[in-house]
Amino acid sequence: MTHMPYDLHLQQLDEFLVEHSSLWQPQPFKTTRPAWCFSHPELTQALLDLDDATLHHYESCQDACIAFISAWLPPLAQISTLTALPESGQTSGDPVPVHLNTGMPGRKWQQISALYRSMKNPHQAITEWCGGKGYLGRLLSTQWQQPVTTLEIDLQLIRDGITLATKHKTRQQFRQVDVCTDACAPYLDHHYPVALHACGDLHRELVKRLAHSHTTGFSIVPCCYHLGQAQRYTPLNHHLQLNISREELRLAVNETVTARHHEIEKRDQDSAWKLAFHQLRQSLVPMEYKPFKPVPKAWLNDGFESYCRKLSAREKLYLPAATDFSHWEQIGYQRRHEVVRLQLLRHCFKRVLELWLVMDMAVYLEAHGYFVNISTFCDRTLTPRNILLQGAARP
Repeated sequence: MTHMPYDLHLQQLDEFLVEHSSLWQPQPFKTTRPAWCFSHPELTQALLDLDDATLHHYESCQDACIAFISAWLPPLAQISTLTALPESGQTSGDPVPVHLNTGMPGRKWQQISALYRSMKNPHQAITEWCGGKGYLGRLLSTQWQQPVTTLEIDLQLIRDGITLATKHKTRQQFRQVDVCTDACAPYLDHHYPVALHACGDLHRELVKRLAHSHTTGFSIVPCCYHLGQAQRYTPLNHHLQLNISREELRLAVNETVTARHHEIEKRDQDSAWKLAFHQLRQSLVPMEYKPFKPVPKAWLNDGFESYCRKLSAREKLYLPAATDFSHWEQIGYQRRHEVVRLQLLRHCFKRVLELWLVMDMAVYLEAHGYFVNISTFCDRTLTPRNILLQGAARP
């Protein structure tokens, strides 16, 4: 399948995101009514009128959501075309030995198996980047009879991985390495690096190091783009116009297609109670939305009043004795009802932003001597982070 040159595709994504930034950068969670609500009142009302079943359909099916919203905002209809990617296709039909998945959640094993089937044997030593217990590395070594070095910073994960490698008699060694600060050239030069869901700075560090290493090829599945040290994202290609914060990068991974029902209920409760506390705080000390540190999950178990008292103590907020906690909890759930509907517009741009980030890496690697290919290695119901970035060094 032929594709538009990645540098041109990246330019299109960049221009689209910049042109429509007023639609996706404001966060309804923080701003009761973003400016677009007033410039598009009919769309706003249509979103607020959605029943729960339709809301859940649009949350889980982005194409349907885009089709619905583009009736009011026609330019959004091109998102599906802008974000279309080919499937990687299976390069290996060999059966995957299930005994290697001991102790691993089934969904994660399916992701690893799907990635393996989308790769070709590099016929050289493999480096597993931020590999945890080394499940992917063990599978690749077993199937391809190649030595694997798994880089990991967590000593306990390394110990567990060594135990598993010994049990399965795998040609796999582990090295405790901080990939952001330690020397990694010996693990990249003349090796084939693979990275499955290395988060944020971890996969970006690999991309930067690949540009200056003697590597014949690589396979990278990025994840959690917002995790990193810098407050703002610095594109690898400096001509890009989009200026985006680390917080705004969360949009690219704001999905729950793999969450369990109980996890979704807790997430919804957490969201409603945070909104309620913000409204309560604002009634006492008027201010713009002020983010607060993560709230311990255990605080959700003892009732809303206890939650508010603990949070107000931490945030140094005085609560009047006559505070009607039931009223404010109700306000929080009402705000959440509105927020999840209004943010459907932001969610139309999730894949655009994610592909902009991936294309930024691809174009950078092309400029540093690699043939690059971008595809999807599995269905998004298995993992929304299903984009595979593969490359081979130019001769």
